[in-house]
Amino acid sequence: MDMTVECNRIEDMTERMSLALDGLLGEAEWRELEAHMVSCGVCQAEWQAMQAISTMLSESAMVGPPLGFAIRVERRMGEHATKRRRVFGGVAVLTSSLSLAGLTVAAILILLGAIFAWQWIAPLPPIHQGTEVVSKLASGAGLLGKGATLFLGDLLLQYGPPLALALALGLVLLAGLWIWLVSRRPGGSRRHHNGYA
Repeated sequence: MDMTVECNRIEDMTERMSLALDGLLGEAEWRELEAHMVSCGVCQAEWQAMQAISTMLSESAMVGPPLGFAIRVERRMGEHATKRRRVFGGVAVLTSSLSLAGLTVAAILILLGAIFAWQWIAPLPPIHQGTEVVSKLASGAGLLGKGATLFLGDLLLQYGPPLALALALGLVLLAGLWIWLVSRRPGGSRRHHNGYA
């Protein structure tokens, strides 16, 4: 047999050899393969090499994962979940703090405005003039309201569209952040399956 001659059916025959090793080759195809190998040294050498590799692989012991592999994977997954919970908690606390800080600043500004209006209208009257104090406080609050209305009206006339756009953008960003937080919360509907449970 001359093995220097190249086989023009090597791909087809190699596929049949692979099927034969797996026990999936039909009897007629097996006979055709055998007849071809008798006249083709290239395919015969290929068949012998494939048989040797198949025998070597079948005699080798199957190696499983190292001892403690599943435990290490579970531990790492737990650490990852803990980190996610910490990040989620930090972002939730930050956004809650910012929201609370915004409300606090607004309340302080209103309180300072009321104190300023109260001092601006008249000095604090004595305690025995209680009704006058209530009357002046109501008057001061009314003046403060009118002043705030005039200020905001003037501000909106000059900078209305940019302020409205900035406010809308801020609300959209805050809503998006809260939606992201709710969807990514740890222990939510998405669970990881590692194939061991």
